[in-house]
Amino acid sequence: MNRFFRTDARMERAYSERGDASVPRVRLVFRPFQGPISHPGRPLHPRLIGPGAVLLIAVLATDVTYAKTLLFQWDNFSIWLLTGGLLLAAFAALALVLDVASRRIAAIDWLRFSGFAAAVLLSLLNAFVHSRDAYTAVVPEGLELSALVSAILVVVGWRGWSVGMRHSSRPTVSKEARS
Repeated sequence: MNRFFRTDARMERAYSERGDASVPRVRLVFRPFQGPISHPGRPLHPRLIGPGAVLLIAVLATDVTYAKTLLFQWDNFSIWLLTGGLLLAAFAALALVLDVASRRIAAIDWLRFSGFAAAVLLSLLNAFVHSRDAYTAVVPEGLELSALVSAILVVVGWRGWSVGMRHSSRPTVSKEARS
């Protein structure tokens, strides 16, 4: 250890031995995990829908690359992206249930929800199509399904990844009226 480097305990002993109050005492504190990771009022599901949608949209790129190059590894990339996107969609569904149960969202926007659900169901069908062998795993059905899922996700996700309504249509009750 460097002789000019002193830990907090050694600095305390040095200051107490000298009794010198003219030396300023500086204490560095590093607390990276002290704050909350997520705010209690913000919903959790958009943080999972977004990355899942990115994985499902990336399937289109790998399918197009496979159709142009015929390298089978691109089909493997596609099925891995589909699997990751579907797993994140399942976790997002669980997070949505938690958000509704904890009242983090006021109401569900059923149009956006049905768009995301259609994209997930078509991606599940696409995963079954991609499980076939060789060229027919991607061309033409897999490529068409990937393009359709990508279009749905871009249109529905244009305004964000939350399925919660921005303003609830339910009448609000003030705190005074509740009590």
